[in-house]
Amino acid sequence: MEKKDIKKDILIKLAIIIGIIIAVNIISNRIFTRLDLSRNKSYTLSDVSKGIVGNLEDKLEVRAYFSDNLPSPYNNLKRDVKDMLSDYRSYSKGNLNYVFVNEGSADESNKEFETDAQKFGIQPVQIQVMDNDKLEVKKALMGLAILYQGKTEVIPFIQSVNNLEYDVTSKIKKIITEKKKKIGFLTGHSEYDYTKWQTIYQTLTSQYDVTSVDLSKNIPVPNDIDVLIIAGPKGEFPEWHKFQLDQYIMRGGNIAFMINKVTPNFQQQIAIGDQVDNKLDDMLLNYGIKIDNDLIRDLQCSAVSVQTQIGIPMQVSYPYFPLVSNINRDISAFKNIQAVALSFVSSLDLQAAQGKNIQVTPLLTTSDRSGKATGFFILNLEQFQNLTKQAADTLFNQKGFVVGALYSGSFRSFYADKPAPSDTTPASADVTKQERFNESQKPSKIIAIGDGDLAHEEQRPPKDNLTFFVNMVDFLADDVGLAEIRSKDTSESPIEETSDFTKRFVKYLNLILPPVLIILFGLYIWNKRKVNRKKLQS
Repeated sequence: MEKKDIKKDILIKLAIIIGIIIAVNIISNRIFTRLDLSRNKSYTLSDVSKGIVGNLEDKLEVRAYFSDNLPSPYNNLKRDVKDMLSDYRSYSKGNLNYVFVNEGSADESNKEFETDAQKFGIQPVQIQVMDNDKLEVKKALMGLAILYQGKTEVIPFIQSVNNLEYDVTSKIKKIITEKKKKIGFLTGHSEYDYTKWQTIYQTLTSQYDVTSVDLSKNIPVPNDIDVLIIAGPKGEFPEWHKFQLDQYIMRGGNIAFMINKVTPNFQQQIAIGDQVDNKLDDMLLNYGIKIDNDLIRDLQCSAVSVQTQIGIPMQVSYPYFPLVSNINRDISAFKNIQAVALSFVSSLDLQAAQGKNIQVTPLLTTSDRSGKATGFFILNLEQFQNLTKQAADTLFNQKGFVVGALYSGSFRSFYADKPAPSDTTPASADVTKQERFNESQKPSKIIAIGDGDLAHEEQRPPKDNLTFFVNMVDFLADDVGLAEIRSKDTSESPIEETSDFTKRFVKYLNLILPPVLIILFGLYIWNKRKVNRKKLQS
């Protein structure tokens, strides 16, 4: 082949390669796909997000405001946001579009860019920048405005893309939803004040109408309450309050009972547990729900901070704070939650539901190294320190206790064949004029958990606890879609307690296997050399 032909052949092949690269880029821009190998598919839009944008009835616009030349760790944020918005656009059937508005810097030189963003409530934030070996503070914009049919929703500051899909999808769902479902929190029995649960309250109010429910003066639970939450009541329930709860269930209402059966008492020299009687046991038992008067301890547990003799805080495992990783992930609302940290939790007796013609599904179950305390409860941490193997085997010799469960189906009224109890205080409504049901008019869902403090934010619970609580509300409201996305960004899986046999097996495997492999490899090399010498001699 002549030199000229070789050169021509090279140019042709190079042109073909360049053409293929250009074609691949054009096709990839038009037909989007991505290989996501992460466990929770963190970089792939969920079916819920695809469904919401795929069913848009009108044009929706996302306006992105991002400053140029953002420093680390924000330097890739703009590109990541653009990739995610491209995903949304790809599945929207042409109804969602996005635009990055006049990218610039949020400083004196670009007031128009900053003013345009502030019209939607997106304010500049201060970030630290290393410039010419000097640490400076500069202003930057990193937010989204979502516009639909004259309405606007805003994500004012995007710090990372970890939970961005949930933020964007929830805002889109909120802006296209005409009527929100309503969540009620029961009051009047020293329940926790949900308005002080900042994260939970903010999350729920972005998706639902949230209100308090008062049962005094024979006032029934409003019919528009889709889910009723009873969170850690400390007071007793009078019969007329129980009657209104019962009738709410008969009308098909969904309830979460988060009940403390034992509360800690640190006023004594020895920390003890006091039993709590809310007068709910008889009514709950009628529905097949029985929360036992016990405390569950678990070797797989959270740690508490204690002061050493020299004043240095130290983290020590406390078995009365079970770390529950055995979560029913067959229910999509909970499938991505790694663990829920409980405190002074009581077990549920599922046998109580036999013969009630309802379906019982365990939600939270402790580990196989658990135990149960009954009667008199001593809570001192010292009793669990420096345990011998024999003592540990005695205290934690029982397999998983169910501490949270779902009860679903049609229930029979606790007050069937009984006169309706009534509040006799002045100005109370006439209970005899209320429509009364002895059987469920439609199936209900009841969730019972033997820990009223699971989501009490003043105790700073882990993020997974808050996610579990909000997802539980979504599940009871038959609105589990966003729960699946919310759970994508969760904590790492806890290290579960392993058996002594497994520990010994791994220990001796690590001791014996490496030397054995080296000896076998040496014998192989020695034998190979021996064979080669024989061949040379022959």
